Amino acid sequence: MYLSKLDLNEKKCFLNLAAIVAEANGVVEETEQYMLDMYCAEMQIQGEFDDETYEELIESLKNSSAEVKNIIIFELIGLCLTDGKYDEAERDNIKGIADGLGVSGEKMMEFEKDLKDYYDLVTKMSEHVFL
Repeated sequence: MYLSKLDLNEKKCFLNLAAIVAEANGVVEETEQYMLDMYCAEMQIQGEFDDETYEELIESLKNSSAEVKNIIIFELIGLCLTDGKYDEAERDNIKGIADGLGVSGEKMMEFEKDLKDYYDLVTKMSEHVFL
């Protein structure tokens, strides 16, 4: 949704973090893989993953703006919600990234609620149209 606002380094870091988050529960669901592909298209980058560690990716984003950090957490939470299961492993990974980037727990909870409401609305609207 907002990934075009990131610079090239931030985009690459985001994509690598998204891959880590998608694999957090040991399975990359089809919907999560689809989202990773869609992120690449939105950011106009190739789906190439680096060997950087989670900590290196966070460190690389430390000097990014608060807006960029919020976008990253928002989009990562959205990724987790795409398969309808936002489990503890995924949530813990997001929390660790949010903490590392200095995004508050309150902001993270707001994103979770708003994105869940958004997905619920999209589902409801789809039911109206397609059922």
